[in-house]
Amino acid sequence: MLMEERQKKGSSLVFAVNGQRFELPCIDPSTTLLQFLRSETCFKSPKLGCGEGGCGACVVLVSKYDRKLKKVEDFSVSSCLTLLCTLNGCSITTSEGLGNTRDGFHSIHERFAGFHASQCGFCTPGMCMSFFSALVNADKGNKQDPPQGFSKLTSSEAEKAIAGNLCRCTGYRPIVDACKTFAADIDIEDLGFNSFWKKGDSKEMKVSKLPPCDPTKNFSTYPEFLKSESATNLDSSRYPWYSPVSIEELRSLLNSNVTENDASFKLVVGNTGTGYYKETQRYNHYIDLRHIPELSIIKRDQTGIEVGATVTISTFISFLKEESKINFGSYRKLVSDKLAYHMEKIASPFVRNSASVGGNLVMAQKN
Repeated sequence: MLMEERQKKGSSLVFAVNGQRFELPCIDPSTTLLQFLRSETCFKSPKLGCGEGGCGACVVLVSKYDRKLKKVEDFSVSSCLTLLCTLNGCSITTSEGLGNTRDGFHSIHERFAGFHASQCGFCTPGMCMSFFSALVNADKGNKQDPPQGFSKLTSSEAEKAIAGNLCRCTGYRPIVDACKTFAADIDIEDLGFNSFWKKGDSKEMKVSKLPPCDPTKNFSTYPEFLKSESATNLDSSRYPWYSPVSIEELRSLLNSNVTENDASFKLVVGNTGTGYYKETQRYNHYIDLRHIPELSIIKRDQTGIEVGATVTISTFISFLKEESKINFGSYRKLVSDKLAYHMEKIASPFVRNSASVGGNLVMAQKN
């Protein structure tokens, strides 16, 4: 099928927020997820702080369903940078979806409150979602089951989970302590002042007094009704948004009438570069590169590693860490370790989860 035909047979933009279905017949493709949440929904916990992906006040959890592998992928993102049109078929969870006064709070909320890890509260929802993302993904791992009351996160992982989430008033000790209460390897005596424990409590008593740890709190991050939605391309007659599925389609699109009459277009993967270099130009068309297989694979052979331009930085870091385990004791292990260590210095976890390797390089070269 020709791309023009496939795009015209595309669907409306459909996604879910905290289990609630949204279908948008048309929308400005430059609209961010944060703009939509705060102006069109009742879910106001994500805040606009820096607008650059640098503070974490706007962090939410995005969940995608992989139809081939039949599994859900969960990751945190900056909603102030994430374009709404990239979320077709996705589920978004905010702090209200995690827990609220009506349905009860999640243990993350309760432990944050108990360890006095929130004062003004502006940054707290984003921190909770960053940590929840780490908690959910750790629970999917192959680590052995933790003791009762703890998660599969280590103390170090719990601390890194909120890297990039900034707080101006609380101080990071109580915030980190609240997160570390979930770590199975933490020495409970190292944790600070809180409202759960009394002087003289034994370690066992202290653990039992913590709000119970249940990473998913008996709810699914991806509602079943979304799995039956057809994840087709957006209708190009209603959205100036194109999703080529091959290099050939991309090439023909760039040579088509989309780029005629001085029409401007933007190549999109994670859109995180707009946090660093502000855009004043408005674009007529957006081209989403994430669905082109050739650009989203990582290949390894005797000559080295080939990385697709749309591979996210987080995905590449995970690959390098696995590569390090495979090539234990070799020079490749050293290279993999050093490169992964360096790439973890780039931005924050919730930015790396959607930022692409190619986009990062092009942004630096372009500017």
